[in-house]
Amino acid sequence: MLYRITPLFLLILSFLLVVNCGRKERTLFEEGKKWEMVGEKTKALYYYELSLRENPEYDPVLKRMGLLLADSVESIATAIFYLEKYHKQKKDDTEVQRELFRLYLTTGYEKEALEILEEIRFQGKKETLEFFEATYLCLTRGVRQKDYLQTLEKSPLSSDPYYAPWVRACETK
Repeated sequence: MLYRITPLFLLILSFLLVVNCGRKERTLFEEGKKWEMVGEKTKALYYYELSLRENPEYDPVLKRMGLLLADSVESIATAIFYLEKYHKQKKDDTEVQRELFRLYLTTGYEKEALEILEEIRFQGKKETLEFFEATYLCLTRGVRQKDYLQTLEKSPLSSDPYYAPWVRACETK
């Protein structure tokens, strides 16, 4: 006896495949987060990579991969790749904007850093915008370094451990 495959059966089968794949990428991502939380970056990256094999556009993994790899000088290009891919999906994530801005400036991608600066300009946080502008100008212009450095040092963000290296980079330029 020959069975006919109904459209309803195909629809249900497709739905189950999508749901199952979604669970697998999420499970692998969660496993990676567990390893990251205990400081095991290599194991975390392994599970994140497995998750991306399930879904190359899974944005939580793109973000975590990019941020983890940004800590390593040898992996900056790969970090930029993942963070840009994430940033295309989530334009208003300030953590990713800030990291992309830093990576662009440290690698000489002034045009791309300027694009991030423009995005920040329209988000409305004045102190953040002033800090980013002063950093950009200090690191890309050869004149008025002292003025830009004073702006950075006066900023409330200068005491933030994340931003302190930006001030030091401007001091040494």
